Amino acid sequence: MRLCWLISDDRGGGIAPVAVSFCRQAAAEGHDVTLLMALESKGHIDEYADGFVLDSLNSEPQSPEGPRRLTEWLNENPQEVLFLNGCSQVEPAIPYISSETYCVYVVHDTAPMYWTNAVQHEDVLDGIIAVSDAVARQFRDRLDHPERLHVVHNGTVFPSAPETKDRPDDLLFLGGSQPLKGKEDVLAVWEALVKRGLDGRLHWYGRVDDRTRRQIEGLPATSRVQQHGWTPRSEIFERAGQSKVLLMLSRDEPFGMATVEAMGMGCIPVAWDIDTGTREILEEQHTGLTAPLGDTEAAAEQVLEAFRRHDALHKNAMRVARDRFSEEAMWHRYAELLEILTEIPPVERPDAGGTPPPYEPPTRYLQLLPDGLRTRIRAMVGRFPKVHRWLRDWKGV
Repeated sequence: MRLCWLISDDRGGGIAPVAVSFCRQAAAEGHDVTLLMALESKGHIDEYADGFVLDSLNSEPQSPEGPRRLTEWLNENPQEVLFLNGCSQVEPAIPYISSETYCVYVVHDTAPMYWTNAVQHEDVLDGIIAVSDAVARQFRDRLDHPERLHVVHNGTVFPSAPETKDRPDDLLFLGGSQPLKGKEDVLAVWEALVKRGLDGRLHWYGRVDDRTRRQIEGLPATSRVQQHGWTPRSEIFERAGQSKVLLMLSRDEPFGMATVEAMGMGCIPVAWDIDTGTREILEEQHTGLTAPLGDTEAAAEQVLEAFRRHDALHKNAMRVARDRFSEEAMWHRYAELLEILTEIPPVERPDAGGTPPPYEPPTRYLQLLPDGLRTRIRAMVGRFPKVHRWLRDWKGV
């Protein structure tokens, strides 16, 4: 089949690696596959484009031309199945896509900005995919045809399994300065662990702003908090294979790719016990530990418990991650869904072949505030885990 995965860009985030894995596996099965970006490619995934076409609409983030460019590209490159993945710049084109193309909308987040258009265009979509039950629950009741909604967990590529002997009591955090990823919680958990005598290190990945850097420098045993900044995934995999615990203290995690990748390297996740994709992964076969949201003392105790039980837990965590959440397993799930979708003809789109309306960027009211004020608001909300959790779906407001 001619299959196309459409993503916004390759600038970072979790969607691009998932798309690459999908395309690589589909191409290996003999399909004619294209990974299409709405915006100009930055070349970050060129090295992974093995066996499939990598292309771009070369649109601009706020350009009104995105929908028209998509329909023109599809006219020149007809596809049997198009998977839309978080591409608001082109989504006005959905009703105008050829009725010979199966159009599937993949929802990667719980916030309304990620699923509202799927609900709006439900009648002209052949299917809607949510990457977890936590995501699907946000909008399933809003659909007129809930049978078109499918939950398909993501997958990733894993390097060779690491040696698991003689690991130090090291921790991993991948959230940079992001409050929603639990940055404030990690600071508090580290303090609690140092009080309990922890002599391991905390490896802090992701971009760190000046405020967070000052907070880290003010921590006890700050010399054992190693800031790595943004690094390639290969380096993070290597570090996970040398560490015992991943601090997955996000207040919101639609799927939990970092959780899966850490598990696959024998690094045990410690997470908040909240309704997220991470909990779905951990509940699968008890592959991690949880604590009540915001209870940093309990989280610290769970970290120490994960250290004590690492020998008993890590092999099972690796097995579950590599069996259930590999890119091969993800492709198998998509292949089964493709068989179901293509048993009936694509839906009729009365406007197919017409000219789509231009893209109109939504007003992001928070973005109208000065940068300094936005930073202070995020920092203030970030200090209150339960409030932050309640406000998590205000992304894009």
